[in-house]
Amino acid sequence: MTTPREQAVAELRQSIDVLPERTRKAMLIGLGNNTVITGAFSGGGGTACPMLAAHRAGGRTRACSFPEAWDRFTGVAGRQIIRPATDYEVLILRREIEASLEPAGPTMFAEAIAEHKSAARTRRSREAESTGLNWLFEETLVLPEDFEQEPVAEAPGEPRFDFDAAENDLLQR
Repeated sequence: MTTPREQAVAELRQSIDVLPERTRKAMLIGLGNNTVITGAFSGGGGTACPMLAAHRAGGRTRACSFPEAWDRFTGVAGRQIIRPATDYEVLILRREIEASLEPAGPTMFAEAIAEHKSAARTRRSREAESTGLNWLFEETLVLPEDFEQEPVAEAPGEPRFDFDAAENDLLQR
């Protein structure tokens, strides 16, 4: 069972993941350049919430769920409290942003590929069992009735097309 703090971190991470990458990168820069607050957009004197810090660092975007998730995480949501964020809160925010920017590791892809292959093998096995082997012995090649007969001779008097002469003619042009 998750604790309320773990749930708040999970919600914060989800709100971070939907931000554009440029905003997340700018937020990291902004966290280092500003005194980060919680409970308001700006507290004056160079203080800023993480979204304003990102905005100041060039990551301009409309915040969807991040401000509310940030305030819930810091415990000020709905309490009319404006305060500086603690070092711990900023550290957790920084870690979650950095984790969201890391590319999915090769092990994650390897696991997904292995799962896909396993599902495909299972599906093909079920299809083979339901189809059976009778289809291997069916006649699949249909030949015309006159297949083994002698070719029809050309009608007398019809001119034959000379492919060699046509090719030479094209090469001389």
